Amino acid sequence: MKRLHLVTGIAALAATIAGTREARADFELGGDFDVALPILQSTRLNYLATGAGFDIRVGWRFRIPYQPLWITPELAAGYTDLSANVVRVRPGLRIAFGNFVIPYAYAHLGFGWTSYDPLGVNDHVVTASYVASPGYAVDAGAGVDFAVLRRLTVGAHLGYNMVGVGEVSTAEPAFHASWINVGLNAAFHF
Repeated sequence: MKRLHLVTGIAALAATIAGTREARADFELGGDFDVALPILQSTRLNYLATGAGFDIRVGWRFRIPYQPLWITPELAAGYTDLSANVVRVRPGLRIAFGNFVIPYAYAHLGFGWTSYDPLGVNDHVVTASYVASPGYAVDAGAGVDFAVLRRLTVGAHLGYNMVGVGEVSTAEPAFHASWINVGLNAAFHF
């Protein structure tokens, strides 16, 4: 009888071990190309106009075992031209669900540098020199990717972005630059 319990226990352990799946992790290299539409500026002068930009993303994409759920801690860095030049570096997280059609959400919090004309976008003569200021950078959004190849996904996204622009001088007070970005993206998974 003891031998039967031992054999049954070993068989149950072997079945459990054989049925487990390791979590999968891939290195991800991605890029986003955006159209930027400014919203809500906290100053009387208008420093932003419709523009375009790009981001480069690197991270590790982890798959949850037995689920088509992907979690990607990543670092995004990019440039956006909105009549003000915005450079941002921000760590963040991307969560995706699916195998072929892959909806996702993302959020980043980091640091940005902004250079702009203190007379605003209506300064057509550009008599003043550009001023630069660092500040925080935040973005969040959602999108959908399509797995076109085993190691390549392409898709589209929509997001909200904000950069805090510190006070350069008493003449140029601190403000928040906010915009919505709409764009296309692609990522390679190694």
